Amino acid sequence: MTKYRWLRLIAAVLIGEISLVIGTTIAQEVLFNGIRFTTSSWFTILVGGLATFLAAVGAGWVARWVAGTAQKVVPAVMSLLIITETSYLISLQLSGDPVWFDVLAGLSLVVGVWLGFYSVSLKKDKVEGIA
Repeated sequence: MTKYRWLRLIAAVLIGEISLVIGTTIAQEVLFNGIRFTTSSWFTILVGGLATFLAAVGAGWVARWVAGTAQKVVPAVMSLLIITETSYLISLQLSGDPVWFDVLAGLSLVVGVWLGFYSVSLKKDKVEGIA
């Protein structure tokens, strides 16, 4: 794998993560002024959760567009970052929500990133060595 390919994969992860942060911020903070299990209405939790999931799908799509090929390393690294952040928030009890709620939220982001990443079909699509 060439140096250019590695740089493109790193850019895909970074730009995908930036897209995820922007999308989830809009979905949770801008549209609903925060989503909390204990204080948000069921409507806010359901619609905000769906919007957050769609933000993750969009971030996966953006990452795939930047990567250009179906390299599993991109959504895998993005998933690892999501899992790390979710674990950090849970371990320090920073969210104030039940653990199961935070775990489901993190899991929906992981699933959304993978779905978005593999929903893109590029004309020059091919699977290369790292997968």
